[in-house]
Amino acid sequence: MDEIKMRELEEKLREAASIGDMEMLRNLVEVKNVDVNSQNKMNGRTALHWGAKRNHQTVVQYLLSHGADTEALDNEGKKAGQLATNSDIHSLLGEHGEVDQQEKLPITPNYLAHPPFPYSSKSDLQTSVDKLSLSANMNNHNSVPVSTDDELVLKVRVAHVEDPDFIEVELPRVHLRYDALLNLMCAELGVDKQLVARIRKLPNTVVRKDKDVARLQDFQELELVLTNRAISASSRGYRGIVTSPALTNEQILY
Repeated sequence: MDEIKMRELEEKLREAASIGDMEMLRNLVEVKNVDVNSQNKMNGRTALHWGAKRNHQTVVQYLLSHGADTEALDNEGKKAGQLATNSDIHSLLGEHGEVDQQEKLPITPNYLAHPPFPYSSKSDLQTSVDKLSLSANMNNHNSVPVSTDDELVLKVRVAHVEDPDFIEVELPRVHLRYDALLNLMCAELGVDKQLVARIRKLPNTVVRKDKDVARLQDFQELELVLTNRAISASSRGYRGIVTSPALTNEQILY
């Protein structure tokens, strides 16, 4: 495999760790044989750094079981354990001191706690924070929700379940692709990708390809429509998914 292709796979590995996509992670490590300790040339972070930063405990445990180096330093001289704000992950990575005081504020804004992947340096993050602060000040009198230029904020849910509420998720604009959107929605909603028939942009538009994702606007409402396979899974209590008559009436092929 040529060097350029391997670098692309290494970047996908770090992306999978950052969004908690275990299926992609396993494929890259166990099938593609991607080096779990590969580092981004701009910021020096490994997949373990991103898994710890995003507090994905399953990702961290998996990477450790496949040889991830807890002592690897990023370009700011930090180990993965120093980026974790979850005390269990902090301990799992051998960091026995207190979690960073900056992360112990009563309320940590989401754009600080989970900056879009990947940021190359603190200056890049600060630029994004400055842009958000300026936009927030301009819109404060109307209390209008704002997002950074670097991420797309979406409202997502699973179609035809007992809980109709949406949750808000952030998709980095550098990853405005169908597969990245699907991976993010499945990870945030706790749904196996094998059970997804399609992504629906409400009220009635199917999202099919990268160009469809590129046209999405902030706070667009999306939902995962499940396959008929999910019906039998739900009867066994699969991840809390409960079907309704509306789901059984959907004509879905898989």
